[in-house]
Amino acid sequence: MSDRWCECPGHQSHDFRELTDFYSMHFLPTGWRLEYTTLLEREERRTLYITGKCSQCGGFMRTGEDITGKSTHDSLLREVCETMLRYRPYVGQDGCGLYRGGVPQRLEWYWRQDQMTKAERVKQFAALFHEGVDQLIARRWAKEHMPAQDAPRETTTEFFNGVVELVQSSGFWPECSAFIVCEPACPTWPPELALCHPQFYFLPELKGGPDGGLRVECYLGGIFDVRTRAHKLLIGTIKTACDDRDTCLIMGSLTGALLYYGEAYRKANLNRYVPYKAVKLPGLRLQEENEHGK
Repeated sequence: MSDRWCECPGHQSHDFRELTDFYSMHFLPTGWRLEYTTLLEREERRTLYITGKCSQCGGFMRTGEDITGKSTHDSLLREVCETMLRYRPYVGQDGCGLYRGGVPQRLEWYWRQDQMTKAERVKQFAALFHEGVDQLIARRWAKEHMPAQDAPRETTTEFFNGVVELVQSSGFWPECSAFIVCEPACPTWPPELALCHPQFYFLPELKGGPDGGLRVECYLGGIFDVRTRAHKLLIGTIKTACDDRDTCLIMGSLTGALLYYGEAYRKANLNRYVPYKAVKLPGLRLQEENEHGK
């Protein structure tokens, strides 16, 4: 990231509305930074920033929230942790917790923050503090108190890859797999492709290719995303260039295995497809979110 501040005219504006609009269009987050002097003593002001860059010039940008100046030790650690969990400026969230509006790279960064494991959160949290005693205290506190999602949200591509891996690990993937190609139909991002309703099914369909060869088209059907009505979506294709008798039998057997293990995978991961619940720090009263903090 560049050490040079963003020099775009919109970033130089003294009008709060214009500055907010500029951040909404061009701020790309890359990390966190906590500005403070000491952890063990009181001080008047501490600020937690999301740092990043400008999508136009690549210059440095940041947006943040003040942490209660008079808090020390445990209360300070709690407030920093809570802010990291909820502070997502310049976006909105729908009822399923999926981010809407703004720059795609910013939405993806927030999405990835929400999907972090507890170990990843502890490491990120501790790195905010000064090396030595402060980091040791922060790391110990985070290991005890830091929450994390029980099961991160899954995208359609991750579902497809998960079913393929389950079939492979169960021993039903063809031995002559070198001629079989797996191609997810959807990118891992954007989060509109996240699964957030469990009322769906996995359906593999074996078909002949227009230029020879065979392919298994893998679909999700039912209710599985932000739409409230049932629909059908291609999420991946498994194909081969051959279409002889033996290949047809192999691909037919593979289709049956995909059908069986696709449902097994869905049932084993139902808790990953329920509507989103934001991670909260137990015992901490959440403050009202500042939509446009800087």
